[in-house]
Amino acid sequence: MYITSEIREELYKTWQLLLSAKSIVLTSHIDPDGDAIGSSVGLYHLLKASGKDVCIILHSAVPANLRFLISTTEFYQASDIQSKDKVASADWFCILDLNHASRLGQSVQELFTHFTGHTVLIDHHLEPSIIPDRLHSIVKACSTCEIVSEMAKSSGIIPSVESATALYTGIMTDTGGFRHPRTTSDIMRLAAWLIDCGANPVMIYDKVMNAETPHSLRLLGMALSSLQIHLDGNLVLIVLTKQQLEHYLPEETEGFVNYTLSLAGVKIGALITEWPDKVKISLRSKPEYDVRSIAQKYGGGGHQQAAGARISHGDLHHIVQTIITDCETYLHSI
Repeated sequence: MYITSEIREELYKTWQLLLSAKSIVLTSHIDPDGDAIGSSVGLYHLLKASGKDVCIILHSAVPANLRFLISTTEFYQASDIQSKDKVASADWFCILDLNHASRLGQSVQELFTHFTGHTVLIDHHLEPSIIPDRLHSIVKACSTCEIVSEMAKSSGIIPSVESATALYTGIMTDTGGFRHPRTTSDIMRLAAWLIDCGANPVMIYDKVMNAETPHSLRLLGMALSSLQIHLDGNLVLIVLTKQQLEHYLPEETEGFVNYTLSLAGVKIGALITEWPDKVKISLRSKPEYDVRSIAQKYGGGGHQQAAGARISHGDLHHIVQTIITDCETYLHSI
């Protein structure tokens, strides 16, 4: 069990410090996923139930399939006029589910740079570069929602239905629906505890996974028709150009990369999407393979089996060919 008594004690200490705060801002990474929103909303409701003045500020909008989680929160995008005053009046800034300040997005990063209060980082990615007052970097955790849940348990708190729902959502999404390697018996017991606290797994799955529109399904069809198989079936790519994506949002490609691993025998999969201001690379792999090392070559990062990067300037065809070469080199090296 990697959540040791020492870790529980440190989580409890952080909770006590947060309880002493007057005002708290919670934030997470750009292009937020289920764990980013789940951990932010889960901690929000834990703090709100304890009488704290708390809000969530993000650089990006919340994806449509996760908006049900924020309906009862005080939520702002960093571009909203209230955000600057909220940060200025806060005495704690809590950063969730990221390991580098650049992942905050430019607008939140600017707010964070000028913040003079206390900071806490709760995350499960490798090599955190942010130096907060309180650090909880647990790379063996399946999700940041797991760590927030353990903070609640360590502090003797029973989450509300809203908090349990958000935390269960993040665990479910970051484990790929309880399919990824970090789906342990402890995680299943933690998920069961959240269900006992009121999380409804049937409703959550339906809200998160069955939220496609005819528009987004047509995009999925386009993506699957662009499937490319390379390196004798060891590498599968989905590549979408900015012309194909002209009438779509980045959030509408969420989850597409997972289809690349559904072919028998594939080892690495990638979704490469071209947008007006960037090329976005999402990488996935089977458990024996490490795509984080590939993402790092492009200034990105993540986990061994799930990583990504953004390239501000570059030719799509060249990037695709470079990805193929890098994957080939990596597979030959192991």
